[in-house]
Amino acid sequence: MRVDVLRAAIGVDTASIDYGQSADFIVHRVANGADVPGFENLANLERVPTRGAWVFALPMKIAGGSGGPLRAVALLPR
Repeated sequence: MRVDVLRAAIGVDTASIDYGQSADFIVHRVANGADVPGFENLANLERVPTRGAWVFALPMKIAGGSGGPLRAVALLPR
């Protein structure tokens, strides 16, 4: 089993990490180039601190896909 530990990710409560009318998807391209994943359509982000939480992002396996639905769970520090 492969487990990746990331130091940073982008999480948003909207449908995209880029703005709605984006034609160049610059945020996607810059984040991908820096190996920073983007998690979209998240809920309760205001309850997750910017540091100290563990986030488990469990994506659906889609053969050949560049993204897909995921279940995200955060463990918060005390």
